[in-house]
Amino acid sequence: MTDPFLVERKDSAFAAYRQQPMMLGVFGTNASGSAGIHTVPTSFEVSWDQSLTIAEMADKMGFELFMPLSRWRGFGGTNDYAGETYETLTYMAGIAAVTRRVLTIVTLHLPMVHPTFAAKAIATIDHISNGRAGINMVMGWYKADMGMFGLSPHTPEDRYVFGQEWLDVVRRIWTENEPFDHQGKYFQLEGCIGKPKPIQARPPIVSAAMSPTGVRFATENADFTFASFQSYEKLREHSDNLRKVAAEAGNPDVGLACVALVICRDTEEEAQQFFAHLRANADLVAARNLAIQSGVDVSAVLPEQEDEFFRNIAMSPGNVTLVGTAEQIADQMALLHDCGVNALFVGFHDYLEEMPLFGERVMPLLEQRGIRLPVETG
Repeated sequence: MTDPFLVERKDSAFAAYRQQPMMLGVFGTNASGSAGIHTVPTSFEVSWDQSLTIAEMADKMGFELFMPLSRWRGFGGTNDYAGETYETLTYMAGIAAVTRRVLTIVTLHLPMVHPTFAAKAIATIDHISNGRAGINMVMGWYKADMGMFGLSPHTPEDRYVFGQEWLDVVRRIWTENEPFDHQGKYFQLEGCIGKPKPIQARPPIVSAAMSPTGVRFATENADFTFASFQSYEKLREHSDNLRKVAAEAGNPDVGLACVALVICRDTEEEAQQFFAHLRANADLVAARNLAIQSGVDVSAVLPEQEDEFFRNIAMSPGNVTLVGTAEQIADQMALLHDCGVNALFVGFHDYLEEMPLFGERVMPLLEQRGIRLPVETG
């Protein structure tokens, strides 16, 4: 007799979407500030109505990815950047229910979420979405956030050891049909079992990776990995190294993702003027706090360079800013693809106005340049 708690498994939805030369996604619409650390007024807000609208637009435009930001407290400054956020598991369960196409990838700070709970929660979202759930694994290094849970960040050496054990437990719960015990360094568990199983045979895994340890972890476990943007040259170097390590790990198809703030206007002058306006109104206090909590040694920044340094962080905290006309934006995205980027999460100052224009003006050009294939959205 068939176990009623087991489901007919299917391959990961990510495998089909990975055929796109460059997948498109939306990131961080559950958090105040979303696409920049500045004080310029915007219609963007943390509300379910707006999140629903953005998610539906992403679906209709043919985007493949939708992923939230995980934060428990903000970074201070004038607007307390990322101080207002929706919790990610609940948020993405809601997004999963109202979308039909995008992968609903949940960002989790692993030390704050027990793997037994996470395995059940992601399996639930996989059923809600009919096989579109995944995990963005964050190892947890924001000390202020973790303090709210009575935790301290692991040492850089231990973060990925913890992450590997956490993921091993989750995957066993997803795949094994009999209860199992786990005795590890961080978890001592008895009688672990999870039913129903995810619909996907292998829900996709995302992991940020810049350090050598992070790259090794990602290439051994992830479907795609985030990289911060310093320059096109550095990005290409990182991509080449990622592919080399991935091939050695037997995971040569691992993807590389970046996050981009898109400022697209009718003319280059208009786009550059608005970029300059955002930059002039950067929230330098919040940018500094973000840098410190991210492990940047701000004491090494020369006093005469501080203004420039923190404005750069405010405009693209670890990401890239694409500025110009639709043709120029498409050219810049093509350059990112040439550097090895397989997935780009795009953000906008005003999602409700600018995201539809991106679909109308930029996406057709991406198809012309061969970095997007036509999509049937249905």
